[in-house]
Amino acid sequence: MLSRTVIKARRLIDGVGEESIEDPILVVEGGLIREVHTRGEEPQIRSDDEVILLGDCTILPGLIDSHIHMTLGTSENYYEVVRESDGIHLAAGITNCRSALRSGITSIVDAGSRNLVAHDLREAEKRGIIEAPNLIIAGRPLTITGGHFWFCNDNEADGIEQVLRRVRQFVKEGIDILKLMASGGGSATQGSMGGPTAAMVAFSKEELETAVKEAHKFGRITTAHCEAYESVYNAASAGVDVLAHCGFIRPDGERSFDDEAVKLMAEKKLFYNPTLQTGSARYDELKTRNKMGSLSPKEKEALEVLEYKFNRKYENLRKMLAYGVEIVAGSDSTGLGKSTRLLRTLEMMHESGMSPIQVIKSATSNAAKALKIENKVGSIHEGLRADLIVVEGDPAKEISDLKKTKLVMKSGRIVK
Repeated sequence: MLSRTVIKARRLIDGVGEESIEDPILVVEGGLIREVHTRGEEPQIRSDDEVILLGDCTILPGLIDSHIHMTLGTSENYYEVVRESDGIHLAAGITNCRSALRSGITSIVDAGSRNLVAHDLREAEKRGIIEAPNLIIAGRPLTITGGHFWFCNDNEADGIEQVLRRVRQFVKEGIDILKLMASGGGSATQGSMGGPTAAMVAFSKEELETAVKEAHKFGRITTAHCEAYESVYNAASAGVDVLAHCGFIRPDGERSFDDEAVKLMAEKKLFYNPTLQTGSARYDELKTRNKMGSLSPKEKEALEVLEYKFNRKYENLRKMLAYGVEIVAGSDSTGLGKSTRLLRTLEMMHESGMSPIQVIKSATSNAAKALKIENKVGSIHEGLRADLIVVEGDPAKEISDLKKTKLVMKSGRIVK
């Protein structure tokens, strides 16, 4: 007979419902959630059960970071990323994985890495060599020649035939999800000719359609980096499953909004990952110091740029919600020690106007649905994998309580 773990707490947020459940009791056995009891129901406790009694705490599904870069080295600077070896990238990924898991992030999408580093990280997790969340990997992103993340190597394609060949190559190598660079990005200065900036479209709509169709044929979902204004419409039209960033950046650098693109996203039931926290560490620091009157003129200018970015991102997220687009949460963090930034992302999503329950769903059931793993994780009910967290307080009232992890369980095993 398998040993069981019985967990009791003040409340439970199952990742699906709109309200907390009072006085829950969970029975975990064989890595799965076997029983879910509510107030007034008592399971039969066996003599060999491990019973965990928690006070004013909340049980939730393990969190899912749907967009992060675990293995892109130790720095957030692309110059350093390019210079560091694959060995350093893998070592950073191992350290980042442990930190993420212990913070309550039990599943991640690694949305772009160099060579086969993410493949090795995933294999190490599967073998039990490292302590890590469940890893869903994109491997090398697909990009145009000299495009965003060209330095991941052997990942450039131009035209329909090359796109087809690359998608098939990546599937052969064992990717879980296809990452597409629909526009340029922050690595533009790394190419010999500069590469496309974030305001520039990369793949055409036809190239994206080809990639999506081929990925779907092989049972892979797709996600796209979309910063340039037209890239959002192109990706939506192509049916990319998850659109990330959606900066709607025009050639002059202005951040805008494309109603037609967002209508398409809603009609096609595509998901939006706003990755709100990128740049927020600097933003939070400058805001705090500005209140103390200690910013230089250059720093004040930097704060204004960041305020513009985040105000527009917040506004656009609210518009997306109004159109009925489903939201998933991702941090888009890179570098050593940044793998828990999903928690700041969730705070910012609440600051933008989402309710705490909406925010929690974006990192649990919505994320699982977008990744087509809702039959495994993302909510709490009988038969699903026991990826669970327990936090002090009530994150349905105070989203920052998600930082107060008391217990983390992955596949029924307590890791914290």
